[in-house]
Amino acid sequence: MQKTFLSATFTFASLTSLALLSLLGFSHLAAAEEEPQPAMVVIIDDLGDNLKKGLAAVHLPGPVTLAIMPHTPFGPRLAQAGHQLGKEIMLHAPMENHAGMRLGPGGLTSQMSETTFKKILQDGIASIPHVEGINNHMGSALTEKAQPMRWTMDIVSGQGLYFIDSRTSAKSQALAQAQAQNIASQSRDVFLDNDLAPAALEKQFQQALRIANRYGSVILIGHTYPASIQFLQDNLPKLDEMGIRLVSASALLYDVEQAHQRPEVQLAQSNEDPNAHPH
Repeated sequence: MQKTFLSATFTFASLTSLALLSLLGFSHLAAAEEEPQPAMVVIIDDLGDNLKKGLAAVHLPGPVTLAIMPHTPFGPRLAQAGHQLGKEIMLHAPMENHAGMRLGPGGLTSQMSETTFKKILQDGIASIPHVEGINNHMGSALTEKAQPMRWTMDIVSGQGLYFIDSRTSAKSQALAQAQAQNIASQSRDVFLDNDLAPAALEKQFQQALRIANRYGSVILIGHTYPASIQFLQDNLPKLDEMGIRLVSASALLYDVEQAHQRPEVQLAQSNEDPNAHPH
């Protein structure tokens, strides 16, 4: 009798322990399942002047974000084609840079009055269909100035857009001004193609992957160079097996908004001044 009772007690205790372990295991599993995969945004800048290069970017796999220059001959056509293929469209707004490089139509400078500045930016937005956000083309000089960045964000906010700071200067005020107006915003982490050598492209892409895995997300900016497009054509399909989600800029900004602002990534010196070559 004593033996039977002890056996029953042992069995009950064992079952209880197993149940607790199962519950704990399920809790950890559920938590793991709720943890989203790291996300990567790929923005392709400089579309609009060259149809062939632009269409190559439009046909990249997945939800790549396309940043199109204002008042360009092929900008509207590329925006329409990209939109039809599920690509997100941004205005790539030309801004004053320290190198004195030509801005072209729709360029914004610190010498403009507020009225002129805002009108040029509004006209640039209107020149591209399906625009959901803005990033800066060059802009190492203009983004360092708080007042023109406030004017920029007045328009961005008024039109319900988001803003991505290309971070062409380590002293950029753009993100701070966007956040001051509660605009959905974030800044670029890595430039893919300051150097077009295959080893350099791979190095920058690996840096982007490391940032995504460490911080939960990364914004990678590339350009319409054939070498860049081919590199992305080859490597974007591999992201899923690496455990990385490719998402549009707005999808990432929604994730960041839900999870609170991500800490800013410290940039390497080589990434801070893409005005070293035209794009």
